[in-house]
Amino acid sequence: MKAIEIACCNLESVINANKGGASRIELFENLSEGGCTPSYGMMKRAREISKIPIYAMIRPRAGGFRYSKDELGIMCDDIKQCLDLNLDGIVFGILTERNEVDIEACSYLLETWKNRPATFHRAYDCTKDKESSVNTIAQLGFERILTSGGKVNAIEGKEDILSLHRKFGNQISFMAGSGVLAENVHLFSELNEVHATCKVEKISNNLMGSYSYSALNKIINLRKNFI
Repeated sequence: MKAIEIACCNLESVINANKGGASRIELFENLSEGGCTPSYGMMKRAREISKIPIYAMIRPRAGGFRYSKDELGIMCDDIKQCLDLNLDGIVFGILTERNEVDIEACSYLLETWKNRPATFHRAYDCTKDKESSVNTIAQLGFERILTSGGKVNAIEGKEDILSLHRKFGNQISFMAGSGVLAENVHLFSELNEVHATCKVEKISNNLMGSYSYSALNKIINLRKNFI
């Protein structure tokens, strides 16, 4: 069965993802910086109102995917909050200074998570050896890789994503993300799942500018063209 994951950075997006027929939510904050760990309050409220699975991003800051010992401690504490709230999964990725998957750090966080469902996010796109990284990520126990094929967006990386799926899809799921829209989601019909924000800008007031949220109609159209 095909699945659609909607990236949600506020409660309006969570509500729309549920109404629009999404399969799963990736919950995060700080959209403009690529996403960071949502607050405890956000996770708690989203869990209360969502009828579909919620995966929380575990990322303590914007920037690269190498983390200090203290930052790993923060990520560990955030994962424990996810356990307390009974979230369905987590999303993270950690690399070494050589842009290889950090096996030790990833293992540590997965053990903290009690080896429950986890997604390796687009840190994968920064790895220097994509095929070797797939094997490592699968062996660690991640259930999927979110990827744009190592390109700026999934449309540019389409052939790479599909090639990885054809070669390694029996080991781990590949979920196309970045730039996936209702108008182009059919390009990924071979995949079992895709990831999208379906975002629009909304003016909050004249002083504070705008914010982004996942639009219900965009989610519905994406689903119609993929499922």
